[in-house]
Amino acid sequence: MTVVVLGPHGVGKSTLGRALAARLGWAFHEELGAVLARARPAEQHAGCTQAAFDTAVTAAELARDAAWGDAPRVVETWHPGNLAYAARRSPRTLGPLVRAVRRRRFAPCVAVALDAPDRVLAARKHEAGPLSFFAAVGRAAPDWAERLGVPVVARVHTHPLPVDALVDGLLPLLRSVR
Repeated sequence: MTVVVLGPHGVGKSTLGRALAARLGWAFHEELGAVLARARPAEQHAGCTQAAFDTAVTAAELARDAAWGDAPRVVETWHPGNLAYAARRSPRTLGPLVRAVRRRRFAPCVAVALDAPDRVLAARKHEAGPLSFFAAVGRAAPDWAERLGVPVVARVHTHPLPVDALVDGLLPLLRSVR
């Protein structure tokens, strides 16, 4: 099973994803777009048009999926989040990216959608680009999950709850869908 952690930049996807994976004894796969963005020029923030980047992220994600197979994992952002980014900044490439993702067979998946107030997201923001862009992308990602046939099994406001409490609340739900 794959558990996908979705939400706006700064909501706690990495923190919650790592904690959830540790409790489940599964691997955690960080957001590939964030990994690849480290090589992006500083003046090209996440909200800029980036068709080649969005294509590269999708290709890297599909390659990681193929290499990982059906082993259980928690993955941050994944295809729903990446498509939400592409829809906002590179809409001309969106059709081919969606088709590429839909052609692949995936292990059973569920998504957890995270959110927090904009003031919290602003305080945690650590990547260049407008907060409104990151908030819109993160809040659109659960819709992309559902379009891809990935059920959104929980919608959670992370603030002000501690990570352990969030994990405690999610574990019974995730165990019931496995």
